[in-house]
Amino acid sequence: MDRLINGMRNLALLVAHFFFFQGCIEPFEAETQGFESALVVDARLTNEEKQHQVLLSRARPFEQDTIIPERNAMISIIENSGTTYEFEESAPGHYVSTSVFGAKTGQDYQLKISTSDGGSYVSTTETMPENVPIADLEVKRETNDLGEDGVAVFLENSSFGNQPRYFRYDYEENYKIIAPNWDPFEFDIIDSIACTDGDAFEVATKPKKSLKGRICYGKNVSNDIILASTVNLEGNTITDFKVRFVNRENFILTHRYSILVNQYSQSVDAHSYYQNLEAFSVSESVFSEIQPGFLSGNIISENDSEQKVIGYFETAAISSQRIYFNYEDLFPEEPLPEYPFNCATLGNPRLIPQGYHCTMGSSGVCDGNCESPLISQIQANLLVFAAEKEPTDFIAPFLTLPFACGDCSVLGSDIKPDFWID
Repeated sequence: MDRLINGMRNLALLVAHFFFFQGCIEPFEAETQGFESALVVDARLTNEEKQHQVLLSRARPFEQDTIIPERNAMISIIENSGTTYEFEESAPGHYVSTSVFGAKTGQDYQLKISTSDGGSYVSTTETMPENVPIADLEVKRETNDLGEDGVAVFLENSSFGNQPRYFRYDYEENYKIIAPNWDPFEFDIIDSIACTDGDAFEVATKPKKSLKGRICYGKNVSNDIILASTVNLEGNTITDFKVRFVNRENFILTHRYSILVNQYSQSVDAHSYYQNLEAFSVSESVFSEIQPGFLSGNIISENDSEQKVIGYFETAAISSQRIYFNYEDLFPEEPLPEYPFNCATLGNPRLIPQGYHCTMGSSGVCDGNCESPLISQIQANLLVFAAEKEPTDFIAPFLTLPFACGDCSVLGSDIKPDFWID
């Protein structure tokens, strides 16, 4: 949804660039002047049998980072057969259809929105395009235009007929993470309160009850606009189209990697809209031939023809394909990418803090430094057990590592996805 308002935010960015180039001495903080709170609509209807969703928010000023959800709206999608699909708000600004359905090829659909302030919005009528399946998805080792060695994901589809086809792509990548220093033992805090009976503070170790945190699964989703068409292509078919490139030094490739690519067959109007949106999103220079401004979609206000609406109601037929590979499949006997945390340097935080003192002995009142560095970091999940010091050091008895070195849940979920294949 953020991409839908990038063009408007870029306009504010130009102001900052202008003052910079003029050599201002005083620091300049860009503020949006005369801001118009336009409705932002993110709506895509596909041929998938599912509960579809519509996201509503309000455009926000340049200097504001928080999304403003549009609450308590009434949303429906009307099929030309006369069927109406209603939506209900499941979370602030997030609306889902009350029934499971999939759009049908050749049918016309229209989006209608009524907001709580009395606003009424309607889209143009959009026809569900014919679905074009992905024929093949493959990965190859390659060096990109920047000289980076890595993995490229290529796609080929099975277009047909003589009419040009238009496509948009997104992807979800999943990858296996193995904690490099997972240990079967973990810290056990016996006494964390200063100046109690016995030892000042006490920490031991105990066996873990499970393998939790040893193997995890990370996930990234694309946020770029990826477009292709068969205009002027021989055979009206997409071949060797690069959807994704991953540098071999990226740790997500370390063990096993999977990518799910979604291909959306679009109308020419939707394709044109996303082409313009992409141009607006990358146009950040006052010297650009393409100046940012308002990008009109296919949704209008029925109350006020001058009121702006950001977004596009898209009908798109989807085809998806997933592929897996292991690092050694493409980089046999080559060094693995580095783990994103330093797990080579052992820590040794103090159990007994410097300046620790109790009046009236160990059962008195703490009047010095009353917090154990080791215990506070254990409780904050900042470190894990690595080894006991030899000989035993009461002041700082353990060697430690950053939490992520022994527990990969910092980087992903330790629940294996249902679709995952080892």
